[in-house]
Amino acid sequence: MPQKALIVRTGPDGHADGHEGLDELNLELERGWRVHTVSPMGGAGDAGEAPCHAAPLVLEQRGEGPTVAVEALERAESEAQSVVEEIMRDTGKVIEGNGADPPNEPHS
Repeated sequence: MPQKALIVRTGPDGHADGHEGLDELNLELERGWRVHTVSPMGGAGDAGEAPCHAAPLVLEQRGEGPTVAVEALERAESEAQSVVEEIMRDTGKVIEGNGADPPNEPHS
């Protein structure tokens, strides 16, 4: 399975604005990558900086392309768009019948 490594780092205050690599990690998780291993480490700051913490992560791609859930969502969005387009094309046309009989069938 394909793998890639990222490092997520945080400053001493632990606030979200002090994180590095978290946005990239979240993006990869949305794309279907999964965390395989995490190894916390300390003292990841430069000399003179307050101590910070970092965690190297190994991500693993399970399967090719987007996850099944993402594919299903994209397919549903495409089908919904097709329905909207069809309704918009039919707007203004006169439709006869009571809605219960199949089209092009004589009414009883």
